[in-house]
Amino acid sequence: MLLFMIRHGQTEGNVQKLFYSQLDMPLTEQGRQQALDIRPVLEKYKFDRVYASDLSRAIETAKLVLPGCEPIPVPALRECQMGWIDGHTHAEILEKYGYLNDHYEPFGGESPEDMCKRLRSFLGTLEADPCDTVAAFAHSGTIKAMTRIALGLDCQTSNLLSVNCNIAVFRYASGRWTLAAWNLAGNIEGENT
Repeated sequence: MLLFMIRHGQTEGNVQKLFYSQLDMPLTEQGRQQALDIRPVLEKYKFDRVYASDLSRAIETAKLVLPGCEPIPVPALRECQMGWIDGHTHAEILEKYGYLNDHYEPFGGESPEDMCKRLRSFLGTLEADPCDTVAAFAHSGTIKAMTRIALGLDCQTSNLLSVNCNIAVFRYASGRWTLAAWNLAGNIEGENT
């Protein structure tokens, strides 16, 4: 089985450099264009199933990239819950707390292990009813967690970059997940917009 994980397009939260984890932010015009720009990369594949985080930015990206699809909403594909830092900028968090990393439990959010556990639940569903090719529209944190799982890295590892509309491809065979391709669309803007 091949699992294509696609990050949503740019949102206003990305533009403002906000933490907004599970807040429902729509795509910007640039985000919609990013989704349209990767359509040619994915239109050559026939997806047996299309899933998306139940947040509108992932669902809208899916519908723009794969016209006519009705993605199956999956809460397990949501971004890591960041707690009460949502709605604040990176600079505000650094000024107030003096540090910033992928450990959100001090802010009332999820730990990296919680995120990986949630994602493994979704993967278990795929593994129990395998098909050839699956698309899952999700978030930076979700794709980073999947990459850590596929590479056998500790869930604490956080130095991965997933830009808007990044496409990562994972293969499930012989009872394990592996990374087959990273940044398939070639979108290397240099910053996590």
